[in-house]
Amino acid sequence: MKYWLTIALLAFTGKLWAAWDVLTISADKQVVIYAETTTLRREGDFVFTWVIYNRSTAAPDGAMSSKALNQYDCNQYQARAWGQSFFDAPMASGNRLPGRGRNICEAGDTLDTRVDTRCESPWLPVKRGTTGEDLLRALCVF
Repeated sequence: MKYWLTIALLAFTGKLWAAWDVLTISADKQVVIYAETTTLRREGDFVFTWVIYNRSTAAPDGAMSSKALNQYDCNQYQARAWGQSFFDAPMASGNRLPGRGRNICEAGDTLDTRVDTRCESPWLPVKRGTTGEDLLRALCVF
């Protein structure tokens, strides 16, 4: 009975249905970057998607992963985050860690891609030959 209750609760929270697909791996093979493609939203030249950065070893602050709602501008080759959280375990699990001094909102437990203007961060150019470029190219074909 507990098994079915757990499955029902996971389904109700939406976590069971997340489809995290590997989109790229850093050149040093230390970070695998996943995107949640079932909630990906496209508006003209813009793509909104949830991304998990999964580290093979902990960052100096103890983070093993982070989860962010990112926006990509497919035409202007730039990106920004609308919310981001850091975790002490892989795949955005475990304990949530303090932010890294950025003025963006915490990423919640939902996979909703609606944005809150209080959480807007500045656009940053996507540099050629980086994982950011890999993400932009992969997501902009959707």
